Amino acid sequence: MAALGAVSATPGKPLLLGYYPAFTTNPYQALLYGEAPGAGIAAVGIRRAETIAELTDLQRRGLDTVLHLHWLHLVLRDAGSSAAAEHAIAAFLALLDEHREAGGRIVWTVHNVLPHEARDEALEARLAAEVARRADVIHVLAEGTPSLVAPYFQLPPERLLQVPHPSYAGVYADDISRSEARRRLGLAPNATVYLVLGGIRAYKGLPELLDAWATLPADGRRRLVIAGAPLDEPGIPELLSRAAAMPGVLVDARKIPADEIQVFLRAADVAVLPYRRALNSGALMLALTFGVPVVVPRGSGLAEIVDPAFAVTFDPNREDGLASALLEAGRLAGPTATAAALAAAERYDPAKLSRRFAARLRERLASPEADADVRARGR
Repeated sequence: MAALGAVSATPGKPLLLGYYPAFTTNPYQALLYGEAPGAGIAAVGIRRAETIAELTDLQRRGLDTVLHLHWLHLVLRDAGSSAAAEHAIAAFLALLDEHREAGGRIVWTVHNVLPHEARDEALEARLAAEVARRADVIHVLAEGTPSLVAPYFQLPPERLLQVPHPSYAGVYADDISRSEARRRLGLAPNATVYLVLGGIRAYKGLPELLDAWATLPADGRRRLVIAGAPLDEPGIPELLSRAAAMPGVLVDARKIPADEIQVFLRAADVAVLPYRRALNSGALMLALTFGVPVVVPRGSGLAEIVDPAFAVTFDPNREDGLASALLEAGRLAGPTATAAALAAAERYDPAKLSRRFAARLRERLASPEADADVRARGR
């Protein structure tokens, strides 16, 4: 976890960067592009795939443009059959090819191994492989991304740009005390509180968490808080019913307003991220931003960020791995681990990382090697 150094670059020719899909509900993109203007980059959100053609038209008119792809799950989300999925892939790749043929560049940020909503992993993997083949720069947040995605698709090492996920410093309100947060949630001052915060979804490993929770000694000192909006996925209603009936578990199944996020994080001693397949996690950086220690799976991109001073890791393939980690994580409840978590978050300052990303992206796209590679792959 090396400290971030200052990065500077001469902006040069202005660059119009269209990013797709644009999500206003997720602060990540706003943080990533926050300092982009200083590097001569104007970032504009693209909400619908067909609008990519407008960016391509601007490239043809003489503007220097980049299409920055993020999450790919929307490409196949509405495909109800294999034939429809194949058509969707072909149509999306045609948009990318048209952009490249017009002289535009493509950047892809690899957020997940595969989309969480994947109906057909083979098709999602093929889509990712095709996007990787076309991308001039592939932005990875975790250094171990190439090996973690290797079972599904390959990332050309010469096109990788590694800039980690930023903290959420300054994004959310943070003016409530621990005692007031616990009062609002009905939690005892001396309880050890474990928190799962964010959308309630199958891939997050909540069934395994409840299994592990059921094995812990029932001493009344531990509380598990699950807060977030449940998605319309198979098994989620049953999961919520099971959680609500378990001793020591508090469920708040709704979209948590931005100004209430601090209530849950200030009340927590430990944030639990029991994900089944994890590459990156905004929830991890959010917890560290508030000084909350974490429990994360080993062998994931999350494990790169953490340190025993503020984290416990577990083996997701070991039957008692998560339960053991929950017990061990009790040692993290206190000011020492909180200070270590805050110190870790400071190493991922959003403004510094945004400047680093923008400057290095400009450098990559301006290199003669990159120009030659674009022409070669465009033939």
